[in-house]
Formats: sequence, structure tokens, C-alpha cells
Amino acid sequence: MKRLIILFAVIIITITAQAKSFDEILYDIATNNPTLASSVAQNESEINSLKSENNLPDPEIGYEHKWGKEGAKWGVSVSQSFEWPGAYSARKKAINSTTEAMDYLNRSNFLNKLVDIKLLLIDIVNLRKQISLVSQLESQIDTLSLKYKQGIQLGEVTKLDINKLKIEKIALSQQNKNLKNQLDVLEATLLAENGGKDVSHILMELTTYPDETILPEEKYMQMLKENDPQVAQFSSMAKAQELNSKALSMSKFPGFSLGYTLENELGTYFNGFSIGITIPAFSKRHKKNAIEASQKALSLQNKAYEIEKSAQLKVQRANAISLLQEMEDYRPTIEDNDNFTLLKKALDGGQISLITYIQEVNFFLEAQQNYLDIEYRYHQALATLNKYLLLEK
Repeated sequence: MKRLIILFAVIIITITAQAKSFDEILYDIATNNPTLASSVAQNESEINSLKSENNLPDPEIGYEHKWGKEGAKWGVSVSQSFEWPGAYSARKKAINSTTEAMDYLNRSNFLNKLVDIKLLLIDIVNLRKQISLVSQLESQIDTLSLKYKQGIQLGEVTKLDINKLKIEKIALSQQNKNLKNQLDVLEATLLAENGGKDVSHILMELTTYPDETILPEEKYMQMLKENDPQVAQFSSMAKAQELNSKALSMSKFPGFSLGYTLENELGTYFNGFSIGITIPAFSKRHKKNAIEASQKALSLQNKAYEIEKSAQLKVQRANAISLLQEMEDYRPTIEDNDNFTLLKKALDGGQISLITYIQEVNFFLEAQQNYLDIEYRYHQALATLNKYLLLEK
């Protein structure tokens, strides 16, 4: 028996040691997320497409055969065309900057998906808390119903009392059923976010909200400027457009083509080379204006984004502070006192009637649910407010 107890203790310690934090669960799900994987692959495809545009044109092989009265002549040629040499180097730098911007886009998509998943997990925790509360009351009503059924045989209670309990039981059961149906939907969503992989182990570990606090406003403004991938993406794209402008200037210089020719004319062979010059008089028209317009748009978008995000962070922080204050107002009467147990004792002691007990139970149930709703909205606000911290994990 002693050895069995030790074995159970080892198992419990092992499970506790292996339990993952809220953020670790987030990263596991994001790693399995098919939407993110698809987005990364699509961005990689666009980068490779850009790189292909900086390749040399394919070599050109020609053959000609001509007939005359005195015989035939034929010739073969191999040629390679290319732009002004500096254009390739300038374009490569622009592509590297665009690649950097795509990396920031992937990072931004990853961060947004982490927040979406975090909000989903918070939804699940909230529903579990709601279900636990209603189930607790439902169990208490079941105990009372059993006691009252015994009492009616002794003539201590009336049929009306039994019906009151039945009605209360039906109401609580319906609430519980609705909450569990909502939980089933969320768990199905979680399964999809996890790439269809089993989520039972995640749900087993998902019992509480993440441990978070409200940071000073200055810290959020600093994280917006330094840690927001979208801001960095705008900066990299602006740099890429500047480099594209330089590459365009280089490509306005003449291009060249060099080739080797071999001709046979009436049995006599001729070797030589060919050279050509391309004057880009028409192909680059309006491209400079397009790049300058794109640069201006990126600058305006970046400015608008920072202004909008700064305002959102301030509003979200104020909302979180307000919700935290509401929680503190509720907490002493909700968490520190077992109101339902006190009501049960009052009913058993004859201090209140059954109908008063039911009314008071519903009163405190509504208050408890209000508190859980405030707690839920508080953690929703923090999940969005503290999203940049997810990149520091």
C-alpha cells in the first residue's frame, strides 16, 4: 500500500512538472495552425517570384538556312542579353528589403493569430467557470429535492414545494445545457485552430485565465513603436521602395546583348561575334511615378496605423482599469463568502422559506454570473492590450 501511495505521488509530481503555461499552450496551437502555415507559404512564393525577376534572360540560340542558285548557306548563333550591370545589384538590395518586410508580415500574422487563439482559450475558461457555477447550484437543488421528497411522505412539506424545486431544476439544467453547447462549439473551433490534432490534453490543462497585469501607458506606447511587426513592415517596405527607385534609375541605362555566330557559306566557315544595345526609351515610362506614389502611401499608412493603435491602446487600458475596479468591488462579497452555503443553512434552520431561498439563490447566481462576466471581459481586454508581450516569450 505504501509503495502504491509513493507511485501516485510520483505520477502527480510528474504531471504537475509537465503542465504547460497558458502561453506555451498558445505557441503549440499556433505551430499547428494551417492558416498560418498557408500564409507563410504564400509569402515565400511571392518572394521567390520577385527573385526570379532579377534573373538574367535565358540565352537565345538561333539557326538560319538560306538557298541560292549556287548552293545553300547556313548559320548558328548563341546570344545573351543583360541590363546595365548595376541594375541587378540595386534590384537585389530591394528584394532583400522586401523579404525583410515579408518576414515582419509573417510575424504580424503570427502575433494576430496568437491573440485570436488566446481569446478563444479565454472564452473556453469563461464557459467552464459558468458551467461549474451552475452545476454547483444544480447539485444543491438535487440534494434539496431528494430531501423534500422524503419530507412529503412524512407530511413535512407540500407538493407545491416539490414543484418549485422542479421548476428551479429545469431552469438550471437549461442554462447548463446551453453553456455546454457553446463549449462544444468552441472546442470544435480549437480543434480546427490546432490543425485537426487532438486537443484533449490542452483542454485538460486549461483551467484558469493567464496571469497578467496592466502595464503603464508609456510601456504600451514604447512596445507599439519597438515591437509591433506591422510598424517594422511599413518601414521595410518604404526602404524597399526607395531601393526599387534606385534600381529603376540604373535600369534606364542601356542594356546589352553579346553573342557568338558561326556561318557556312558554300563550304567556307565564318566565325564571329555579335553585339546589341537596348535603349529603354519606353518600357520604364511611368514606373518612377508609381514608385513615388507607393512610397507616399506607405508613409501615410504607417502614420495612420501608429495614431490608430496608440488611441486603441489608451482606450483598451482605460477599459481594463475600469473592469479591474468593478472586479475589486464585487470580490469581497462574491469570493470571500459562500452565499449559497449560507442560504442553505438558513433554509435548513427554518429562517427562510423555500420560495425565499429560491429567490435569493437566483439573486446571488445573477451576481456571481455578473462577476464572472466582468472577470471574463477583463482578461479579454488584457489579451489584446498585452499582445506585444507574446513576442517576448
